[in-house]
Amino acid sequence: MNMRDFPELTAADIHRIEARAHQLRAEYMRDLISAFGRRIATLSRKTAMLFHRRRGMNSHPHSLTH
Repeated sequence: MNMRDFPELTAADIHRIEARAHQLRAEYMRDLISAFGRRIATLSRKTAMLFHRRRGMNSHPHSLTH
């Protein structure tokens, strides 16, 4: 294979390729950070639920049932 088998790229072609690569990287980082934020929110809710006490009819320590 020699160099004639490949199309020649112009400066505009290279610029479009670079712009598209930048866009794809930005979208990937946006999605990654968004997923990370959702995971942190989920973990914080789960942690809060560990410490949350249900306030039912018989859950108060001074309400003893016989």
